[in-house]
Amino acid sequence: MTRSLTSRLQFSAVLLVCALSTARAEAAVVAETVFLHGKILTLDAAGTVVEAVAVKDGWIMATGSDTAIRKLAGARTEVVDLQGRTVLPGFVDGHAHPSFAVRMIERYLDGRIATTPSVAVLLRKIATRAAETPAGEWILVAGSSSSQTRFAERRIPTRAELDAAAPASPVMFLNGSHESVVNSTGLDVLGIQRGMRELKGAYIELDGDGEPTGVIREGLAIFPDLRVPDDDLRRYYTRLIPQMWNAHGYTSVYALVPLNQLGVLKELAQAEHSTLRYTLAVHADPAGRLLPATLDGLLLAPGVDPAWYRLAGLKVWIDSDVPMRGGAVTVPYAGEAGGYGLLNLTQEELDALALRTHRAGLALLAHATGDRATAMALTAFERVQAQPGPGAPAHGAALQRIEHFGEFMLGADDLARAKRLGVLVNVQPGWLYTLANSTIENLGAERARGAFQFRSMIDAGLEPGFGTDLTGIVLETFDPFLHVWAAVTRVSDVGVFVPEQAVSVTEALRMLTLWSARAQGEGSIKGSIEPGKLADMVVISDDILAIAPSAIRDLKVLKTIVGGRVVYEASAPAVASPR
Repeated sequence: MTRSLTSRLQFSAVLLVCALSTARAEAAVVAETVFLHGKILTLDAAGTVVEAVAVKDGWIMATGSDTAIRKLAGARTEVVDLQGRTVLPGFVDGHAHPSFAVRMIERYLDGRIATTPSVAVLLRKIATRAAETPAGEWILVAGSSSSQTRFAERRIPTRAELDAAAPASPVMFLNGSHESVVNSTGLDVLGIQRGMRELKGAYIELDGDGEPTGVIREGLAIFPDLRVPDDDLRRYYTRLIPQMWNAHGYTSVYALVPLNQLGVLKELAQAEHSTLRYTLAVHADPAGRLLPATLDGLLLAPGVDPAWYRLAGLKVWIDSDVPMRGGAVTVPYAGEAGGYGLLNLTQEELDALALRTHRAGLALLAHATGDRATAMALTAFERVQAQPGPGAPAHGAALQRIEHFGEFMLGADDLARAKRLGVLVNVQPGWLYTLANSTIENLGAERARGAFQFRSMIDAGLEPGFGTDLTGIVLETFDPFLHVWAAVTRVSDVGVFVPEQAVSVTEALRMLTLWSARAQGEGSIKGSIEPGKLADMVVISDDILAIAPSAIRDLKVLKTIVGGRVVYEASAPAVASPR
């Protein structure tokens, strides 16, 4: 009796173990969420289109037909009906200044060309703001890039005009992100005096008598609002930035952040995550001279989930910006003013910074808008690869990247060198729509035809990644569909511009997704809808492959999905947005 009972208990235990093992096995393949009835453009290598996606623990576990994916649903699985809508991988904004953009939109006087067509209107706005502003408090004005080609007067305001509009307040008018005009009170506050040509890397324009004209170029290190209060930063990174980016279909952003913001970001990286993934690149002054001697202290704490926060690189500005004639060029700019632009550092300084960054296992994001600056970046990267030195990571070439590569001009062998060296590139296709006219004026009509050569980049074997470069200066380019539309149609602010450089819709979408993810070293987990990748997707208002290219700009984001969770719906209350 005892022996029989013991045998039965042992047998029952075996059955229980088997049952539990089976239950665990079944539970392991049950999806948390399934998305059904969609037209899902996976953007995988084969360009596969599927109906459904299964998600578990924030990652894609399977894609396929509705029938196949339904089999992965259990009693507790959430089922989302896509209602036949087109679904894309979540957009990866591969180059942005989000905290700067939010602060500018929230606090700065609007002097952008869309609302301020002339210097006269700008001065009236400044005078009105000055009457409401306590004496001594900065008035910062956001102006569109290349304002000198877009204001009715075809120039930027003078120091004297700013003095008259705001005699008791320091004023800075931002002509894009690389040039500003400051009034006399502002110059005094910044400590800029007669005969001073440079201050912490900022270039100060002087008249024939050695007096500052008020024009300052590359003034990042002396910008009066560079240090943002920590509480504002927490609010920006946890709430406002995710809300804005998610509402436009972005699920990930490569955030270029001032060195003094890194402490707050290290803190947030260990706290509860928001609804936007942050890849970070740190910058100090344009030339990188103010970066710390050792880079180890920049790293995030061990245990931080890199799917949400990752410190990936350092940012340096080799030159200034072609739209304000500051990009470093080999042939002078068009017109009487001419000039060769600005260089923020020498080739030797760039070589040393590239090698130091490389040995630290970080990417160097080299801003280069002129052909001379691009050649310098390629030379520095080539020299690093030729003598990697001790401690260099094995994936060296993947840690070298050029921002705005070939956007305005390409050297004769830039494409071939970039491909041979494995250099990664980032571009802003929407600039074709906002800056073609100023490019023609700055470079001349014939030379400008070499700008925005996205077709040539792809044909050369490069996979240009995309970034909004949002700073709060140019708000139009926050719209992801503007970039697709411009790259496909080549419609610009001067009509259809060099149409032979158009790309296909699929190629443009890859620029915003897979290629952008690869350009920040994250192509294995982001950028396409495939098993084993993060479940980041965006549902859009129409079939982007079926509509006329001219209609692409009218597309809307209906849902944004991050880690399998819907974080934005168009039917929800409106989210604060630059649009």
